[in-house]
Amino acid sequence: MELTYSRWAILNFILLSVFGLLLRYMQVFGLPAANYQFLLHAHSHFAFAGWMFFSIALLIIQSIFGGSFPSTHRKVLLLTQFSAMGMLLTFSFYGYHPVSITFSTLFILTGYWFTYLICRRGNLKHKINPTARVLIHGGLFFLCLSSVGPFALGPLAAAGLKNTELYQDAIYFYLHFQMNGFMLLASLGLFAASSLNRVPSKTIRAWLSVFIVSIVPLFLIFTLWAEPPAWLWILSFAATALHLLSWIKLCVYYREKWSTFPFLIRVALTAISMKTVLQVALCFPALGNWVFQDRNLIIGYVHLLTLGCIMPLILDQFIRKAFVEGGRAGAFLNGLFITAVAFYLSALFVQPLLSSLRIAVPHFQLLLLLISVLFPVTGFLYFFRVRRAGSHQRVPAAAIREYDESYADL
Repeated sequence: MELTYSRWAILNFILLSVFGLLLRYMQVFGLPAANYQFLLHAHSHFAFAGWMFFSIALLIIQSIFGGSFPSTHRKVLLLTQFSAMGMLLTFSFYGYHPVSITFSTLFILTGYWFTYLICRRGNLKHKINPTARVLIHGGLFFLCLSSVGPFALGPLAAAGLKNTELYQDAIYFYLHFQMNGFMLLASLGLFAASSLNRVPSKTIRAWLSVFIVSIVPLFLIFTLWAEPPAWLWILSFAATALHLLSWIKLCVYYREKWSTFPFLIRVALTAISMKTVLQVALCFPALGNWVFQDRNLIIGYVHLLTLGCIMPLILDQFIRKAFVEGGRAGAFLNGLFITAVAFYLSALFVQPLLSSLRIAVPHFQLLLLLISVLFPVTGFLYFFRVRRAGSHQRVPAAAIREYDESYADL
């Protein structure tokens, strides 16, 4: 049964990447029959629901129940898929409309239900280690907290504040606690459940708590675009510095395990380190104001977080749980995906730097379009490596060993 859901997840990623490719195509060649802004909203909402949430929820459920999912948890996945497809279609044709808002509200309510099902009766307590449990519980808390953002939009609009900084901050509130909160912490928790069995010391448990709790004031960096007073820049710097320090403490504590981590994990941890350093840099007004004024740098940050940090952790779990075949071919495919991500992020970050030096990148949008072709290609290749029904039960131990050994020379 879980293999069916893993196929849905990969198909959702393919669909998501096709929409991303279409958006890039429209920036180069245009498409009069489509509304770019509508498709952009559809792409982002489907990314959160159809790919990230669906995959993480699937992996958490599998970690607790193995191959036999309770009917209630299957309903969560079905509702997620239903709401995700509803958002993809309705946002594509209508943008923000009562129908699309209804589907997005259904997704939020499904997230509440999922959180309740996972947290009730201590479902995680005897299934995963304490480090993983704290990270996943933290992620689920931020999943629910993030909904304050979209639920605040209606009252703000009714009060005549739709075109204000406060309205935009409510949107950023949702994005931050979804990406930096739920997605990142939950995917790190899944990684910790499979790879970090060492019981942390009391000091490290404290730093882990600091890492999670500091995500709350970390939201302040999403308010710096509006040129706030100096004290807010200072608070943002303190929050990002504390977040970075706690991440460094955790990395140092587990440094001896680095050589045992597969390629995707090493990429993800490196990307997270880059992200946490970048967040500190944003708190210097000269640099922060430059970043907030360049759309490519903002898009680069979002994709560094989603494609560079979170998605490798998810793909690693799909292979470890034998949803997707590993081996040498799998290692090559993972390398192809990371290469595509590296090229894409490099283009997004380098172009603004060259532009500041008055150096133009010829056919920049066409370059992004060509790189974007690699994402649906890798999606199809991953789909072809989804295990056939019946093969899952006989491979996990051997598959994990083969998966780890396939990166020995990387």
